[in-house]
Amino acid sequence: MKFAFGRTFALMALAVVLASVGAAAAMWSETLLINITVHTGEVDVKWSDWYCSDTGPDPQAPGFNNTEGKDVAKCYVNPEREDEEGDVIKLNVTLDNTYPGYSVEITAIVDNIGTVPVKLLNHSFTGLEELPLDVELVIPEDTQIDPGLNSTYKLKITVLQEAEENTDYSFDLTLTFAQWNEVS
Repeated sequence: MKFAFGRTFALMALAVVLASVGAAAAMWSETLLINITVHTGEVDVKWSDWYCSDTGPDPQAPGFNNTEGKDVAKCYVNPEREDEEGDVIKLNVTLDNTYPGYSVEITAIVDNIGTVPVKLLNHSFTGLEELPLDVELVIPEDTQIDPGLNSTYKLKITVLQEAEENTDYSFDLTLTFAQWNEVS
């Protein structure tokens, strides 16, 4: 009986070895590989052009007039700061010698110089609370800017009757752009 068990075990082991060798010899194979590289894009915007509507006689708010065509106040729009690539990222607007009723529109062009479409994520005013100014940001209906294209933003500023003589008023406007698929 001992011999039958040992013999059966040896025959089974031999059968397993032969089956393995037979399958290995009969099976052909080939391996496929994938090399993956992911390059991310860039969100990058800049101010490319800017100008003020006061190019001659002082523009007036509704209810005020400048029938004499006086050119008393001045509007200056200049680059204030550039990023490390030399792109203008901050503008300085100075309204000089203004008075109640003086009303200008600053036009600024935003270029998408990145590789990813962008949209305006948000905008905020700082320091505007309780100033004797009426300020309105005119935002395009569709704020998406595809790479290589631009969009126009307008900032309307009117000096109100409550403004005091010989007084400086200042505030900041921040526009934040993000990749288009993050902005609802």
